[in-house]
Amino acid sequence: MKTKLLLLSFFGSLLAHAQMLNFKNLRNMSVGRGAITSVIVNDNIYVSNGYQEKASDAKYVEKYNIADNSWSVLNSTLLPKRFANSETYDNKIYIFNGWGNSHLEIVDLATNTVTKGATNRSYTGNSGSAIYNDKIYVFGGSGLKGAAKTTFSNKFQYYDIATNTWNPLPNMPTARETKGKIVNDKLYVIGGFNGTPSRLINVYDLKTNLWIDQYTMPVGISGHSLAVSGDKIFIVGGYNFQNFIAYFDTTTNKFHQLSSNMIPRRHSTAEVYNNKLYIIGGSTTSLTSSAIKSIQVADISENIFSGNVIAEDQY
Repeated sequence: MKTKLLLLSFFGSLLAHAQMLNFKNLRNMSVGRGAITSVIVNDNIYVSNGYQEKASDAKYVEKYNIADNSWSVLNSTLLPKRFANSETYDNKIYIFNGWGNSHLEIVDLATNTVTKGATNRSYTGNSGSAIYNDKIYVFGGSGLKGAAKTTFSNKFQYYDIATNTWNPLPNMPTARETKGKIVNDKLYVIGGFNGTPSRLINVYDLKTNLWIDQYTMPVGISGHSLAVSGDKIFIVGGYNFQNFIAYFDTTTNKFHQLSSNMIPRRHSTAEVYNNKLYIIGGSTTSLTSSAIKSIQVADISENIFSGNVIAEDQY
């Protein structure tokens, strides 16, 4: 596996000249929620589970209508948990993993009903997930099978939607809580936590079923969220750097840090729709009372980034 270092003058003089993302405030959620998960279907963002301002774990799906800038509760019969995952396929939302329970719940958006899928015997919280064709890939996390949350996992597996089965894959190179996205048949596992914030980007080739590349970011990032726009993977927020915004360009393997007026947050969720980056919820401290209602949006169309190369890998 090749290891490559991505260099950046972090919070230094280069950042002062970084491209500014101008976030606008949209209508807040009904209540502050952190450790949430989301998917986007058509013109709607569906936010599931997480913890609320008053400390209880949420058991509902809340829908944000992008066109109307409005929120509504879609379903309130989920099992409560935080740091779960969700993916969407064929007008259904698959919600799984998380600290709370091991059940896979399937929300049918056509009927607004919830059914259960196969139990993940290697479930964790704060893991990463991504969907590729009709398979949901799940990796890392902590609290394996309900163990102490400080027990970090390197498990890598996929859920086959057609057969309703969980299947093992080659373990991640490093055990950690993490996030990841798929671009052009490759899974990019970015940052995370295993006692310290991770600087790693691990790349898995979905065609050869091999871990093929490893990059080292200039700073460790955990408690972040990811969203994909074309060949760019946006990295948003963080446990220590709550106003952190960057993107990794998968065509050039270059890491670019951005500046913005985003409300500082960690354990939020992010989605991209029509060249706009949406940042939703999160928190600012370990107290559930710090959970955030805010949703913000910024334009990320190509003209925003023209001529903006603020950090390049050197190897």
